[in-house]
Amino acid sequence: MKKTLTILFILILISGCSRARVAIAPTQVADTVLLNGNIYTVNKQQPWGEAVAVLDGKIVYVGNGEGVNPWIGAETEITDLGGRLLLPGFVDAHSHIFLGGAHMDDLILDRDASIEQWLKDLNRYDNENPDKKMIIGSGFLSSTFGAEGPNKELLDQIVSDKPVFIMDEGMHGAWLNSEALKVLAIDKNTPDPSAFDYYKRDARGNPTGYILEGTVWQSLKVLNAITLDSVTKGTAKVIDLYNQYGITSVFDAGPWDVKTMQLDILKNLEAAGDLSIRFQGSQYIDDVEDKDSIVAEVLRLKKETEATHYPIDVLKIMVDGTVEGQTAAMFSAYQDDTENFGVTVFTPEELNALVLKAVSSKLDVHFHALGERAISESLDAIELAEKKHPLHSSRFTISHIQVMADKDITRMAKLGVIAQGSLLWAYGDVEGEKFLTSDQFQRYYRYKSLLDAGVKLTFGCDFPSHGGGLEGVAPLFNMEVGHTRQQVGDASALVQPRISERLSIAELIEGYTLGGAYQIRLEDKIGSIEVGKYADFVLLDKDLFEVDAYSIHKVKVLKTWLGGDPVYQRH
Repeated sequence: MKKTLTILFILILISGCSRARVAIAPTQVADTVLLNGNIYTVNKQQPWGEAVAVLDGKIVYVGNGEGVNPWIGAETEITDLGGRLLLPGFVDAHSHIFLGGAHMDDLILDRDASIEQWLKDLNRYDNENPDKKMIIGSGFLSSTFGAEGPNKELLDQIVSDKPVFIMDEGMHGAWLNSEALKVLAIDKNTPDPSAFDYYKRDARGNPTGYILEGTVWQSLKVLNAITLDSVTKGTAKVIDLYNQYGITSVFDAGPWDVKTMQLDILKNLEAAGDLSIRFQGSQYIDDVEDKDSIVAEVLRLKKETEATHYPIDVLKIMVDGTVEGQTAAMFSAYQDDTENFGVTVFTPEELNALVLKAVSSKLDVHFHALGERAISESLDAIELAEKKHPLHSSRFTISHIQVMADKDITRMAKLGVIAQGSLLWAYGDVEGEKFLTSDQFQRYYRYKSLLDAGVKLTFGCDFPSHGGGLEGVAPLFNMEVGHTRQQVGDASALVQPRISERLSIAELIEGYTLGGAYQIRLEDKIGSIEVGKYADFVLLDKDLFEVDAYSIHKVKVLKTWLGGDPVYQRH
């Protein structure tokens, strides 16, 4: 039992000192008190503190060290932070934790390596896993191969006796060997599902071994490479990894090839005590044939999970593809394919109808849109929904926003649309520069312009579809790229234009905390260190405001708390 204290109701306010505010006087002792910290709260009314007290998983005091004393009793656990930086727990606003769980033990390639290195890694993985009946992997950068993409002959030289199926870094394309094509019965006579989902072919119409978009997930399903048990165990590993990097909340932007398992995985994780993260999920649509049923499916999941700790209540819409796959929808054609303007999954009319239906059903909508035309058409649909339903309660997020038209920055602000970015990608894109116009290349990842226009920013790593390996999950790794727009640790690396789009440390922290909290509708519960909010914290070994810009990725997470309970501690 907690010891009740008889004390006077006192508010301690020291004029001019933002670290010394106390909002309520204690009537009980705290479960936990963190002392001697450099606490950046992300609360504009009280940006800094030295101590914080936690009771029943929530923050009851933030302020100076002296003011926390009344909260300390015989049963209070006291931690000396040693002057280190304490932040709100990070919110990853766009990930695929189930997809990551399904492929945690697969072959992982470094997106920035050479083709020769990828083949060496495949050979090593095959030798280390002789009992695997097929090899599944991910991580290669498709633009490294040029417009035609990778081919099966390269893989056949390394592995020819079992299927090899390697997804690209964004998981929007896959590289197959001949045996995989044979098992999947993909040949010259196999029709492409659509203009968006297709098999790359040679001059004679034969599949080259490079497949794109929906064909990837259809093929994985046929290969039957995953089970509920394996994905549940893998997802538990993903959540542990996120906690290790200070992530305490996540938005899952689509379970992809495990969408039928999503709910069972969550139930299993909670039952095992492995759901050590705040979660919001979605159901996605990437096929026009599902346009009449998807909203009902999201509503079903929303109803089934509304009383749980893992709501699935967002509609995720795939609007276009990727720049490296040359399927991101553009206003100007790709430079090495002057008839290719990219592809959208839906016509503008179909997208409008889908968004209107979601808004009338009181659903939030999360768009995947990388190309300038896809972003613009998404905003058109949102604008129409605003006109048709001016009192709606839906929140809209456009994710990735790689190439953006000038006019759409102010539109995004006016419509109150959230801009979600994967900072990891915002370094100098040497390959992308080859097939985009110089004007498009200057309009990459316009985070600072969006922020200055009044748009809310949120950040997420897009694991495992990001090509950054496991370290690419880390918010600190991503923050460095957002701060420098260069490869981590390399001050001489190409700066991704425009240099004016670099973000400050404070802006990056806010996007990864309070911004993300707003996107997942938890801004009144998490995202800042304030009295009344959940005690989700991350403790760092160095001060982000003081460390060298090219060493941010080296900063270590020492401890992560979820609701006042430690979920990770560095040893």
